[in-house]
Amino acid sequence: MQEFKKENSKILLVSFFVFLGILAVFLKIAYIQLISREEYIQKVIERFPKLVLVEIPTYRGSIKDRNGNDLAVSIPTVSIFAFPRYVQNKEDLARRLSAALNLPEQDILKKLSTEKKFVWLARRIKKELLPYIRSVIIDTQNTRAVGIQEDFSRFYPNGHLASNLLGFVGEDGRGLEGLEFLLNPFFDEEKTKVKYLLSPDLGRIALEPVEDTFLSKEVYTTVDLGVQTILEDIRDEIVKTWKPKKVSIIIMDVKKGDILGLTTYPYYNPNDYQKYPPWSRRNYAVTDLFEPGSVMKPFFIGKVLDKGYIKENYGVDCGRGKTEAYGRLIRDVHPYGYLSVDQVLIKSSNVGTVKIAKFLSKKDVEDIMRKVHFYDAFKIIPGEAKPKLPDYSYPANILYSAIGQGLSTNLLNLCVAFGSLATGQIVKPRVVLYSVDNEGKKSYSQVDVLNSHLFSPSVMDWLHRNLIKVVEEGTAKAARSEYFTIAGKTGTSQKFDVKTGKYSREKVVAYFVGYFPATQPRFVAGISVDEPKGIAYGGSAAAPYFKELVERVASYYRLEPDKPKEIIPRFHGKE
Repeated sequence: MQEFKKENSKILLVSFFVFLGILAVFLKIAYIQLISREEYIQKVIERFPKLVLVEIPTYRGSIKDRNGNDLAVSIPTVSIFAFPRYVQNKEDLARRLSAALNLPEQDILKKLSTEKKFVWLARRIKKELLPYIRSVIIDTQNTRAVGIQEDFSRFYPNGHLASNLLGFVGEDGRGLEGLEFLLNPFFDEEKTKVKYLLSPDLGRIALEPVEDTFLSKEVYTTVDLGVQTILEDIRDEIVKTWKPKKVSIIIMDVKKGDILGLTTYPYYNPNDYQKYPPWSRRNYAVTDLFEPGSVMKPFFIGKVLDKGYIKENYGVDCGRGKTEAYGRLIRDVHPYGYLSVDQVLIKSSNVGTVKIAKFLSKKDVEDIMRKVHFYDAFKIIPGEAKPKLPDYSYPANILYSAIGQGLSTNLLNLCVAFGSLATGQIVKPRVVLYSVDNEGKKSYSQVDVLNSHLFSPSVMDWLHRNLIKVVEEGTAKAARSEYFTIAGKTGTSQKFDVKTGKYSREKVVAYFVGYFPATQPRFVAGISVDEPKGIAYGGSAAAPYFKELVERVASYYRLEPDKPKEIIPRFHGKE
Protein backbone atom coordinates (compact mmCIF):
# COMPACT_ATOMS: atom_id res chain seq x y z
CA MET A 1 0.00 0.00 0.00
CA GLN A 2 2.79 2.42 0.88
CA GLU A 3 4.55 1.64 -2.42
CA PHE A 4 1.29 2.35 -4.29
CA LYS A 5 0.91 5.73 -2.60
CA LYS A 6 4.55 6.52 -3.28
CA GLU A 7 4.09 5.66 -6.98
CA ASN A 8 0.99 7.89 -7.20
CA SER A 9 2.92 10.79 -5.66
CA LYS A 10 5.64 10.45 -8.28
CA ILE A 11 3.05 10.43 -11.08
CA LEU A 12 1.38 13.54 -9.67
CA LEU A 13 4.70 15.33 -9.27
CA VAL A 14 5.76 14.50 -12.84
CA SER A 15 2.32 15.55 -14.15
CA PHE A 16 2.61 18.83 -12.27
CA PHE A 17 5.99 19.64 -13.83
CA VAL A 18 4.74 18.65 -17.29
CA PHE A 19 1.75 20.95 -16.78
CA LEU A 20 4.06 23.78 -15.72
CA GLY A 21 6.19 23.22 -18.82
CA ILE A 22 3.19 23.29 -21.16
CA LEU A 23 1.86 26.39 -19.38
CA ALA A 24 5.22 28.13 -19.76
CA VAL A 25 5.24 27.36 -23.49
CA PHE A 26 1.72 28.76 -23.95
CA LEU A 27 2.56 31.84 -21.91
CA LYS A 28 5.69 32.40 -24.00
CA ILE A 29 3.67 32.07 -27.22
CA ALA A 30 1.03 34.47 -25.87
CA TYR A 31 3.74 36.93 -24.84
CA ILE A 32 5.29 36.83 -28.28
CA GLN A 33 1.95 37.19 -30.08
CA LEU A 34 0.36 39.83 -27.87
CA ILE A 35 3.19 41.83 -26.34
CA SER A 36 6.53 41.47 -28.06
CA ARG A 37 5.45 40.29 -31.52
CA GLU A 38 7.04 43.25 -33.28
CA GLU A 39 10.24 42.89 -31.28
CA TYR A 40 10.61 39.25 -32.33
CA ILE A 41 9.76 40.00 -35.96
CA GLN A 42 12.38 42.73 -35.97
CA LYS A 43 15.02 40.41 -34.50
CA VAL A 44 14.31 37.80 -37.16
CA ILE A 45 14.43 40.36 -39.97
CA GLU A 46 17.76 41.75 -38.74
CA ARG A 47 19.34 38.39 -39.58
CA PHE A 48 18.42 38.73 -43.25
CA PRO A 49 20.28 41.36 -45.33
CA LYS A 50 17.47 41.61 -47.90
CA LEU A 51 14.55 42.17 -45.52
CA VAL A 52 13.37 45.30 -43.74
CA LEU A 53 10.24 46.17 -41.74
CA VAL A 54 8.78 49.65 -42.36
CA GLU A 55 5.65 51.40 -41.12
CA ILE A 56 3.61 53.52 -43.53
CA PRO A 57 1.04 56.07 -42.24
CA THR A 58 -2.51 55.33 -43.38
CA TYR A 59 -5.14 57.84 -44.48
CA ARG A 60 -6.04 60.36 -41.77
CA GLY A 61 -9.53 61.85 -41.87
CA SER A 62 -10.16 65.50 -42.65
CA ILE A 63 -10.83 68.37 -40.26
CA LYS A 64 -13.44 70.87 -41.40
CA ASP A 65 -14.96 74.12 -40.23
CA ARG A 66 -18.61 74.26 -39.14
CA ASN A 67 -19.74 74.85 -42.76
CA GLY A 68 -17.82 71.93 -44.25
CA ASN A 69 -14.81 73.87 -45.54
CA ASP A 70 -11.59 71.84 -45.34
CA LEU A 71 -9.08 72.92 -42.70
CA ALA A 72 -6.85 69.83 -42.87
CA VAL A 73 -6.88 66.98 -45.41
CA SER A 74 -4.75 64.00 -46.38
CA ILE A 75 -3.58 63.85 -49.98
CA PRO A 76 -2.07 60.80 -51.76
CA THR A 77 1.70 60.98 -52.21
CA VAL A 78 4.57 58.58 -52.92
CA SER A 79 7.89 57.90 -51.24
CA ILE A 80 11.03 56.38 -52.80
CA PHE A 81 13.08 53.78 -50.94
CA ALA A 82 16.23 51.86 -51.78
CA PHE A 83 18.45 48.97 -50.68
CA PRO A 84 21.83 50.77 -51.20
CA ARG A 85 23.96 47.65 -51.45
CA TYR A 86 22.00 46.44 -54.51
CA VAL A 87 21.61 49.78 -56.33
CA GLN A 88 23.16 50.00 -59.82
CA ASN A 89 24.33 53.17 -61.62
CA LYS A 90 24.11 55.29 -58.48
CA GLU A 91 25.41 58.52 -60.04
CA ASP A 92 22.95 58.39 -62.90
CA LEU A 93 20.07 57.54 -60.57
CA ALA A 94 20.92 60.38 -58.17
CA ARG A 95 21.29 62.90 -61.01
CA ARG A 96 17.97 62.10 -62.64
CA LEU A 97 16.00 61.90 -59.39
CA SER A 98 17.53 65.20 -58.29
CA ALA A 99 16.21 66.92 -61.42
CA ALA A 100 12.60 65.96 -60.66
CA LEU A 101 12.57 66.08 -56.88
CA ASN A 102 14.43 69.40 -56.50
CA LEU A 103 16.81 67.74 -54.05
CA PRO A 104 20.61 68.12 -54.06
CA GLU A 105 22.18 65.36 -56.11
CA GLN A 106 24.91 64.87 -53.49
CA ASP A 107 22.33 64.27 -50.77
CA ILE A 108 20.72 61.47 -52.75
CA LEU A 109 24.12 59.99 -53.65
CA LYS A 110 25.16 60.07 -50.00
CA LYS A 111 22.12 58.00 -49.04
CA LEU A 112 22.86 55.53 -51.81
CA SER A 113 26.44 55.13 -50.58
CA THR A 114 25.58 54.37 -46.96
CA GLU A 115 26.21 51.01 -45.28
CA LYS A 116 22.61 50.92 -44.10
CA LYS A 117 20.43 48.08 -45.30
CA PHE A 118 17.50 50.36 -46.19
CA VAL A 119 17.04 54.12 -46.83
CA TRP A 120 14.29 56.51 -47.86
CA LEU A 121 15.50 58.62 -50.78
CA ALA A 122 12.51 60.99 -50.71
CA ARG A 123 9.32 61.16 -48.64
CA ARG A 124 5.84 62.31 -49.60
CA ILE A 125 6.41 63.70 -53.07
CA LYS A 126 3.71 64.64 -55.58
CA LYS A 127 2.02 61.68 -57.19
CA GLU A 128 2.18 63.24 -60.66
CA LEU A 129 5.94 62.53 -60.63
CA LEU A 130 5.23 58.79 -60.42
CA PRO A 131 5.56 57.97 -64.18
CA TYR A 132 8.91 59.76 -64.43
CA ILE A 133 10.30 58.10 -61.29
CA ARG A 134 9.28 54.66 -62.55
CA SER A 135 11.00 55.27 -65.88
CA VAL A 136 14.19 56.41 -64.10
CA ILE A 137 14.18 53.26 -61.95
CA ILE A 138 13.79 51.09 -65.06
CA ASP A 139 16.38 53.01 -67.12
CA THR A 140 19.01 52.70 -64.38
CA GLN A 141 18.30 48.96 -63.98
CA ASN A 142 17.13 49.30 -60.39
CA THR A 143 13.72 47.64 -60.43
CA ARG A 144 14.86 45.30 -57.65
CA ALA A 145 16.85 47.73 -55.52
CA VAL A 146 14.69 50.87 -55.67
CA GLY A 147 10.98 50.94 -54.96
CA ILE A 148 8.00 53.24 -54.64
CA GLN A 149 5.62 53.26 -51.67
CA GLU A 150 2.26 55.00 -51.82
CA ASP A 151 1.38 56.98 -48.71
CA PHE A 152 -0.34 60.18 -47.59
CA SER A 153 0.71 63.68 -46.69
CA ARG A 154 -1.18 66.13 -44.47
CA PHE A 155 -2.15 69.31 -46.26
CA TYR A 156 -3.60 72.54 -44.87
CA PRO A 157 -5.36 74.29 -47.78
CA ASN A 158 -5.62 77.63 -45.99
CA GLY A 159 -1.95 77.89 -45.06
CA HIS A 160 -1.41 79.79 -41.83
CA LEU A 161 -5.15 80.34 -41.21
CA ALA A 162 -6.01 79.01 -37.72
CA SER A 163 -2.58 77.35 -37.63
CA ASN A 164 -1.97 77.71 -33.88
CA LEU A 165 -5.36 76.16 -33.18
CA LEU A 166 -5.10 73.34 -35.75
CA GLY A 167 -1.56 72.22 -34.99
CA PHE A 168 0.16 69.82 -37.39
CA VAL A 169 0.95 66.18 -38.19
CA GLY A 170 4.47 64.73 -38.03
CA GLU A 171 6.28 62.41 -40.42
CA ASP A 172 4.79 59.37 -38.72
CA GLY A 173 1.21 60.47 -39.41
CA ARG A 174 0.40 61.42 -35.82
CA GLY A 175 -0.87 64.80 -34.70
CA LEU A 176 1.81 66.58 -32.69
CA GLU A 177 0.12 69.81 -31.59
CA GLY A 178 -3.26 71.56 -31.43
CA LEU A 179 -6.44 69.91 -32.67
CA GLU A 180 -4.42 67.40 -34.66
CA PHE A 181 -2.95 66.11 -31.40
CA LEU A 182 -6.31 66.25 -29.63
CA LEU A 183 -7.95 64.14 -32.34
CA ASN A 184 -5.36 61.35 -32.41
CA PRO A 185 -7.61 58.94 -30.46
CA PHE A 186 -10.55 59.60 -32.77
CA PHE A 187 -8.46 59.08 -35.88
CA ASP A 188 -7.37 55.70 -34.44
CA GLU A 189 -3.89 56.63 -33.36
CA GLU A 190 -3.01 53.00 -32.65
CA LYS A 191 -3.85 52.09 -36.26
CA THR A 192 -2.24 54.98 -38.11
CA LYS A 193 0.45 52.76 -39.64
CA VAL A 194 0.54 49.62 -41.76
CA LYS A 195 3.61 47.37 -41.41
CA TYR A 196 5.24 46.26 -44.65
CA LEU A 197 8.00 43.73 -45.29
CA LEU A 198 10.25 45.06 -48.06
CA SER A 199 12.82 43.09 -49.97
CA PRO A 200 14.67 43.52 -53.30
CA ASP A 201 13.64 39.93 -54.10
CA LEU A 202 10.15 39.68 -52.59
CA GLY A 203 8.97 43.20 -53.24
CA ARG A 204 6.37 44.53 -50.78
CA ILE A 205 4.32 42.36 -48.43
CA ALA A 206 1.73 43.85 -46.03
CA LEU A 207 1.92 42.14 -42.63
CA GLU A 208 -1.45 43.57 -41.56
CA PRO A 209 -4.81 43.76 -43.32
CA VAL A 210 -5.20 47.01 -45.28
CA GLU A 211 -8.69 48.51 -45.09
CA ASP A 212 -10.28 50.78 -47.66
CA THR A 213 -8.18 53.84 -46.96
CA PHE A 214 -10.72 56.44 -48.07
CA LEU A 215 -13.57 55.19 -45.89
CA SER A 216 -12.41 57.64 -43.29
CA LYS A 217 -13.64 59.63 -40.35
CA GLU A 218 -14.23 63.38 -40.41
CA VAL A 219 -14.37 66.04 -37.73
CA TYR A 220 -16.39 69.23 -38.02
CA THR A 221 -15.12 71.98 -35.76
CA THR A 222 -16.98 74.99 -34.36
CA VAL A 223 -14.66 77.31 -36.31
CA ASP A 224 -16.21 79.50 -39.00
CA LEU A 225 -13.64 80.09 -41.74
CA GLY A 226 -15.19 83.47 -42.58
CA VAL A 227 -14.95 84.68 -38.99
CA GLN A 228 -11.43 83.27 -38.70
CA THR A 229 -10.37 85.31 -41.72
CA ILE A 230 -11.76 88.49 -40.13
CA LEU A 231 -9.84 87.84 -36.90
CA GLU A 232 -6.59 87.29 -38.76
CA ASP A 233 -7.04 90.54 -40.71
CA ILE A 234 -7.54 92.43 -37.45
CA ARG A 235 -4.56 90.68 -35.87
CA ASP A 236 -2.35 91.80 -38.75
CA GLU A 237 -3.54 95.39 -38.32
CA ILE A 238 -2.62 95.31 -34.62
CA VAL A 239 0.81 93.85 -35.37
CA LYS A 240 1.50 96.44 -38.05
CA THR A 241 0.51 99.39 -35.82
CA TRP A 242 1.73 98.32 -32.37
CA LYS A 243 4.52 95.82 -33.14
CA PRO A 244 3.68 93.72 -30.06
CA LYS A 245 5.38 90.62 -28.73
CA LYS A 246 2.18 88.58 -28.91
CA VAL A 247 -1.48 88.95 -29.88
CA SER A 248 -4.46 86.71 -29.12
CA ILE A 249 -8.05 87.09 -30.33
CA ILE A 250 -11.02 84.82 -29.56
CA ILE A 251 -14.68 85.03 -30.49
CA MET A 252 -17.30 82.62 -29.16
CA ASP A 253 -21.01 81.96 -29.33
CA VAL A 254 -22.03 83.26 -25.91
CA LYS A 255 -24.87 80.76 -25.42
CA LYS A 256 -23.38 77.57 -26.88
CA GLY A 257 -19.69 78.09 -26.12
CA ASP A 258 -18.68 77.48 -29.75
CA ILE A 259 -15.25 78.92 -30.56
CA LEU A 260 -15.99 80.55 -33.93
CA GLY A 261 -12.49 81.91 -34.38
CA LEU A 262 -9.16 81.95 -32.57
CA THR A 263 -5.94 83.51 -33.79
CA THR A 264 -2.55 84.43 -32.38
CA TYR A 265 0.65 86.18 -33.26
CA PRO A 266 3.24 84.79 -33.89
CA TYR A 267 1.79 82.16 -36.21
CA TYR A 268 3.14 79.71 -38.80
CA ASN A 269 2.28 77.61 -41.85
CA PRO A 270 1.61 74.00 -40.77
CA ASN A 271 2.50 72.78 -44.26
CA ASP A 272 6.10 73.76 -43.45
CA TYR A 273 6.06 73.59 -39.65
CA GLN A 274 9.70 72.46 -39.51
CA LYS A 275 10.82 75.90 -40.74
CA TYR A 276 9.35 77.71 -37.70
CA PRO A 277 10.66 77.94 -34.12
CA PRO A 278 8.55 76.27 -31.39
CA TRP A 279 7.42 79.61 -29.93
CA SER A 280 5.73 80.46 -33.26
CA ARG A 281 3.55 77.37 -32.90
CA ARG A 282 2.19 78.08 -29.41
CA ASN A 283 -1.50 78.82 -28.96
CA TYR A 284 -1.06 81.91 -26.79
CA ALA A 285 -4.81 82.32 -26.28
CA VAL A 286 -4.78 79.28 -23.97
CA THR A 287 -1.14 78.62 -23.04
CA ASP A 288 -0.16 82.02 -21.64
CA LEU A 289 -1.39 83.52 -18.39
CA PHE A 290 -1.58 87.24 -17.66
CA GLU A 291 -3.04 89.42 -14.92
CA PRO A 292 -6.57 90.37 -16.06
CA GLY A 293 -6.45 93.87 -14.56
CA SER A 294 -9.63 95.96 -14.73
CA VAL A 295 -11.66 93.22 -16.44
CA MET A 296 -12.10 91.70 -12.94
CA LYS A 297 -13.85 94.80 -11.56
CA PRO A 298 -17.41 93.89 -12.69
CA PHE A 299 -17.21 90.55 -10.86
CA PHE A 300 -16.06 92.01 -7.54
CA ILE A 301 -18.40 95.00 -7.62
CA GLY A 302 -21.25 92.72 -8.69
CA LYS A 303 -20.58 90.36 -5.77
CA VAL A 304 -20.69 93.22 -3.23
CA LEU A 305 -24.05 94.36 -4.64
CA ASP A 306 -25.37 90.80 -4.87
CA LYS A 307 -24.58 90.16 -1.19
CA GLY A 308 -26.38 93.37 -0.24
CA TYR A 309 -23.34 94.85 1.48
CA ILE A 310 -23.96 98.17 -0.29
CA LYS A 311 -26.68 99.69 -2.48
CA GLU A 312 -26.38 101.01 -6.02
CA ASN A 313 -26.46 104.61 -4.76
CA TYR A 314 -23.50 104.06 -2.42
CA GLY A 315 -20.84 106.77 -2.63
CA VAL A 316 -17.12 106.01 -2.60
CA ASP A 317 -14.39 108.48 -1.64
CA CYS A 318 -11.71 107.88 -4.27
CA GLY A 319 -9.15 110.01 -2.39
CA ARG A 320 -8.16 112.14 -5.35
CA GLY A 321 -6.74 109.08 -7.10
CA LYS A 322 -4.68 107.53 -4.28
CA THR A 323 -5.15 105.07 -1.44
CA GLU A 324 -2.98 102.62 0.47
CA ALA A 325 -3.80 98.94 0.73
CA TYR A 326 -1.62 96.79 2.96
CA GLY A 327 1.56 98.70 2.29
CA ARG A 328 0.97 99.30 -1.40
CA LEU A 329 -0.07 102.56 -3.02
CA ILE A 330 -3.09 102.15 -5.31
CA ARG A 331 -3.48 104.85 -7.97
CA ASP A 332 -6.03 105.98 -10.54
CA VAL A 333 -5.10 107.35 -13.94
CA HIS A 334 -7.24 110.41 -13.14
CA PRO A 335 -7.85 111.87 -9.65
CA TYR A 336 -11.45 111.39 -8.53
CA GLY A 337 -13.29 112.55 -5.44
CA TYR A 338 -16.62 110.92 -4.52
CA LEU A 339 -18.01 108.52 -7.12
CA SER A 340 -21.18 106.46 -7.17
CA VAL A 341 -20.76 102.71 -7.61
CA ASP A 342 -21.71 102.85 -11.29
CA GLN A 343 -19.16 105.63 -11.91
CA VAL A 344 -16.46 103.56 -10.21
CA LEU A 345 -17.08 100.89 -12.85
CA ILE A 346 -17.58 103.23 -15.81
CA LYS A 347 -14.48 105.30 -15.03
CA SER A 348 -12.56 102.15 -13.97
CA SER A 349 -11.37 103.60 -10.66
CA ASN A 350 -8.82 101.35 -8.95
CA VAL A 351 -9.18 103.26 -5.69
CA GLY A 352 -12.98 103.00 -5.72
CA THR A 353 -12.92 99.29 -6.59
CA VAL A 354 -10.45 98.47 -3.80
CA LYS A 355 -12.60 100.30 -1.25
CA ILE A 356 -15.72 98.46 -2.42
CA ALA A 357 -13.87 95.11 -2.35
CA LYS A 358 -13.12 95.61 1.38
CA PHE A 359 -16.67 94.42 2.06
CA LEU A 360 -15.92 90.95 0.67
CA SER A 361 -14.91 87.91 2.71
CA LYS A 362 -12.63 85.06 1.71
CA LYS A 363 -15.71 82.90 1.10
CA ASP A 364 -17.27 85.57 -1.14
CA VAL A 365 -14.21 85.81 -3.38
CA GLU A 366 -13.73 82.05 -3.59
CA ASP A 367 -17.39 81.79 -4.62
CA ILE A 368 -16.77 84.27 -7.46
CA MET A 369 -13.76 82.33 -8.69
CA ARG A 370 -15.62 79.04 -8.54
CA LYS A 371 -18.62 80.38 -10.45
CA VAL A 372 -16.48 81.84 -13.26
CA HIS A 373 -14.45 78.61 -13.45
CA PHE A 374 -11.10 80.09 -12.44
CA TYR A 375 -10.11 77.02 -10.43
CA ASP A 376 -9.39 74.86 -13.46
CA ALA A 377 -8.73 74.80 -17.20
CA PHE A 378 -11.47 73.66 -19.58
CA LYS A 379 -9.16 71.04 -21.10
CA ILE A 380 -10.57 71.33 -24.60
CA ILE A 381 -7.40 72.50 -26.36
CA PRO A 382 -3.92 70.99 -25.80
CA GLY A 383 -1.65 73.20 -23.74
CA GLU A 384 -4.37 75.04 -21.80
CA ALA A 385 -2.92 76.70 -18.72
CA LYS A 386 -4.94 76.63 -15.52
CA PRO A 387 -5.63 80.07 -13.95
CA LYS A 388 -3.48 80.90 -10.92
CA LEU A 389 -5.12 82.35 -7.84
CA PRO A 390 -3.58 83.71 -4.63
CA ASP A 391 -4.46 82.61 -1.10
CA TYR A 392 -7.55 84.58 -0.13
CA SER A 393 -6.92 83.95 3.53
CA TYR A 394 -4.87 87.12 3.23
CA PRO A 395 -7.17 90.18 2.91
CA ALA A 396 -4.59 92.00 0.77
CA ASN A 397 -5.06 89.41 -1.98
CA ILE A 398 -8.80 90.11 -2.06
CA LEU A 399 -8.20 93.81 -2.71
CA TYR A 400 -5.47 93.28 -5.30
CA SER A 401 -7.54 90.66 -7.15
CA ALA A 402 -10.42 93.15 -7.38
CA ILE A 403 -8.30 95.27 -9.72
CA GLY A 404 -6.90 92.18 -11.47
CA GLN A 405 -3.50 91.96 -9.80
CA GLY A 406 -1.95 88.94 -8.09
CA LEU A 407 -4.03 86.44 -10.08
CA SER A 408 -3.57 85.32 -13.68
CA THR A 409 -5.66 83.72 -16.39
CA ASN A 410 -5.60 83.04 -20.10
CA LEU A 411 -7.78 84.78 -22.67
CA LEU A 412 -10.09 81.77 -23.09
CA ASN A 413 -11.00 81.62 -19.39
CA LEU A 414 -11.48 85.39 -19.35
CA CYS A 415 -13.83 85.37 -22.36
CA VAL A 416 -15.94 82.57 -20.89
CA ALA A 417 -16.15 84.40 -17.55
CA PHE A 418 -17.14 87.65 -19.24
CA GLY A 419 -19.76 85.83 -21.29
CA SER A 420 -21.51 84.98 -18.03
CA LEU A 421 -22.16 88.72 -17.57
CA ALA A 422 -24.26 88.55 -20.74
CA THR A 423 -26.27 85.41 -19.93
CA GLY A 424 -25.72 84.61 -16.25
CA GLN A 425 -24.33 81.22 -17.31
CA ILE A 426 -20.86 79.73 -17.56
CA VAL A 427 -20.91 77.60 -20.71
CA LYS A 428 -18.00 75.26 -21.31
CA PRO A 429 -16.28 76.25 -24.57
CA ARG A 430 -16.12 73.66 -27.32
CA VAL A 431 -14.09 73.42 -30.48
CA VAL A 432 -15.49 70.17 -31.93
CA LEU A 433 -19.03 70.45 -33.29
CA TYR A 434 -19.51 66.83 -34.34
CA SER A 435 -17.63 63.88 -35.78
CA VAL A 436 -18.51 61.40 -38.51
CA ASP A 437 -17.31 57.78 -38.26
CA ASN A 438 -16.48 55.36 -41.07
CA GLU A 439 -20.13 54.39 -41.41
CA GLY A 440 -21.36 57.98 -41.65
CA LYS A 441 -22.76 58.13 -38.13
CA LYS A 442 -22.60 61.59 -36.55
CA SER A 443 -21.72 62.15 -32.90
CA TYR A 444 -22.52 65.65 -31.67
CA SER A 445 -20.75 67.53 -28.92
CA GLN A 446 -23.31 68.70 -26.37
CA VAL A 447 -23.62 72.19 -24.91
CA ASP A 448 -22.38 71.99 -21.32
CA VAL A 449 -23.59 74.63 -18.84
CA LEU A 450 -21.16 74.56 -15.91
CA ASN A 451 -22.93 77.19 -13.82
CA SER A 452 -26.36 78.73 -14.36
CA HIS A 453 -26.38 81.47 -11.73
CA LEU A 454 -23.83 84.24 -11.36
CA PHE A 455 -25.72 87.10 -9.64
CA SER A 456 -29.35 88.03 -9.03
CA PRO A 457 -31.36 89.38 -12.02
CA SER A 458 -31.29 92.91 -10.60
CA VAL A 459 -27.49 92.91 -10.23
CA MET A 460 -27.08 91.35 -13.68
CA ASP A 461 -29.30 94.09 -15.08
CA TRP A 462 -27.22 96.77 -13.32
CA LEU A 463 -23.94 95.33 -14.62
CA HIS A 464 -25.35 94.94 -18.11
CA ARG A 465 -26.42 98.58 -18.33
CA ASN A 466 -23.20 99.93 -16.91
CA LEU A 467 -20.94 97.76 -19.07
CA ILE A 468 -22.66 99.32 -22.05
CA LYS A 469 -21.94 102.74 -20.53
CA VAL A 470 -18.25 101.78 -20.21
CA VAL A 471 -18.21 101.68 -24.01
CA GLU A 472 -20.59 104.56 -24.66
CA GLU A 473 -19.12 107.09 -22.25
CA GLY A 474 -16.34 105.50 -20.20
CA THR A 475 -12.80 104.16 -20.67
CA ALA A 476 -13.69 102.11 -23.77
CA LYS A 477 -15.17 104.82 -25.98
CA ALA A 478 -12.77 103.78 -28.75
CA ALA A 479 -14.79 100.54 -28.99
CA ARG A 480 -18.07 102.41 -29.52
CA SER A 481 -19.92 101.43 -32.69
CA GLU A 482 -22.44 103.61 -34.50
CA TYR A 483 -24.47 100.54 -35.40
CA PHE A 484 -24.29 98.02 -32.55
CA THR A 485 -24.45 98.24 -28.77
CA ILE A 486 -21.40 96.71 -27.12
CA ALA A 487 -20.93 95.83 -23.44
CA GLY A 488 -17.33 95.46 -22.40
CA LYS A 489 -14.35 96.36 -20.30
CA THR A 490 -10.85 97.54 -21.08
CA GLY A 491 -7.80 96.34 -19.21
CA THR A 492 -4.17 97.35 -19.01
CA SER A 493 -2.02 95.00 -17.00
CA GLN A 494 1.50 95.96 -16.04
CA LYS A 495 3.87 93.00 -16.25
CA PHE A 496 5.78 92.10 -13.11
CA ASP A 497 9.53 92.57 -13.51
CA VAL A 498 11.33 89.81 -11.60
CA LYS A 499 14.65 91.71 -11.73
CA THR A 500 13.35 94.87 -10.06
CA GLY A 501 10.65 93.21 -7.97
CA LYS A 502 8.15 95.79 -9.25
CA TYR A 503 5.51 96.16 -11.93
CA SER A 504 6.98 97.48 -15.18
CA ARG A 505 5.71 100.78 -16.61
CA GLU A 506 6.86 99.94 -20.12
CA LYS A 507 5.82 96.31 -20.49
CA VAL A 508 2.04 95.91 -20.38
CA VAL A 509 -0.71 93.65 -21.68
CA ALA A 510 -3.54 95.70 -23.20
CA TYR A 511 -6.89 94.03 -23.77
CA PHE A 512 -10.59 94.40 -24.23
CA VAL A 513 -13.27 91.80 -23.49
CA GLY A 514 -16.93 92.28 -24.33
CA TYR A 515 -20.16 90.89 -25.76
CA PHE A 516 -22.48 92.02 -28.55
CA PRO A 517 -25.07 92.94 -29.74
CA ALA A 518 -25.86 94.01 -26.20
CA THR A 519 -29.63 94.12 -26.78
CA GLN A 520 -29.63 90.39 -27.56
CA PRO A 521 -26.14 89.04 -26.68
CA ARG A 522 -24.91 86.55 -29.25
CA PHE A 523 -21.12 86.72 -29.18
CA VAL A 524 -18.40 87.23 -26.58
CA ALA A 525 -14.90 88.14 -27.72
CA GLY A 526 -11.54 89.20 -26.37
CA ILE A 527 -8.43 90.87 -27.77
CA SER A 528 -5.11 90.68 -25.93
CA VAL A 529 -2.03 92.65 -27.05
CA ASP A 530 1.15 91.71 -25.21
CA GLU A 531 3.88 94.36 -24.95
CA PRO A 532 2.67 96.84 -27.60
CA LYS A 533 5.29 99.44 -28.47
CA GLY A 534 4.65 103.00 -27.39
CA ILE A 535 2.16 104.43 -24.90
CA ALA A 536 -0.58 101.82 -24.98
CA TYR A 537 -3.68 101.02 -22.94
CA GLY A 538 -6.58 98.67 -23.41
CA GLY A 539 -8.57 101.65 -24.65
CA SER A 540 -6.08 102.38 -27.44
CA ALA A 541 -4.33 99.11 -28.40
CA ALA A 542 -7.38 96.79 -28.16
CA ALA A 543 -10.70 98.69 -27.99
CA PRO A 544 -10.64 100.21 -31.52
CA TYR A 545 -10.00 96.79 -33.01
CA PHE A 546 -12.85 95.31 -31.00
CA LYS A 547 -15.17 97.81 -32.69
CA GLU A 548 -13.91 96.61 -36.08
CA LEU A 549 -14.38 92.99 -35.01
CA VAL A 550 -17.99 93.67 -33.97
CA GLU A 551 -18.96 95.48 -37.15
CA ARG A 552 -17.28 93.01 -39.52
CA VAL A 553 -18.60 89.89 -37.77
CA ALA A 554 -22.09 91.39 -37.54
CA SER A 555 -21.97 92.19 -41.26
CA TYR A 556 -20.74 88.67 -42.04
CA TYR A 557 -23.73 87.19 -40.20
CA ARG A 558 -26.05 89.89 -41.60
CA LEU A 559 -27.22 91.10 -38.21
CA GLU A 560 -29.58 94.06 -38.07
CA PRO A 561 -28.05 97.11 -36.33
CA ASP A 562 -29.53 97.62 -32.86
CA LYS A 563 -28.19 101.13 -32.28
CA PRO A 564 -30.98 103.38 -33.65
CA LYS A 565 -32.88 103.04 -30.40
CA GLU A 566 -31.32 105.39 -27.89
CA ILE A 567 -32.44 103.21 -25.01
CA ILE A 568 -30.01 101.28 -22.84
CA PRO A 569 -31.39 97.71 -23.01
CA ARG A 570 -32.07 95.54 -20.02
CA PHE A 571 -30.46 92.23 -19.17
CA HIS A 572 -31.67 89.37 -21.37
CA GLY A 573 -29.86 86.42 -19.81
CA LYS A 574 -31.40 83.39 -18.12
CA GLU A 575 -31.60 82.90 -14.39
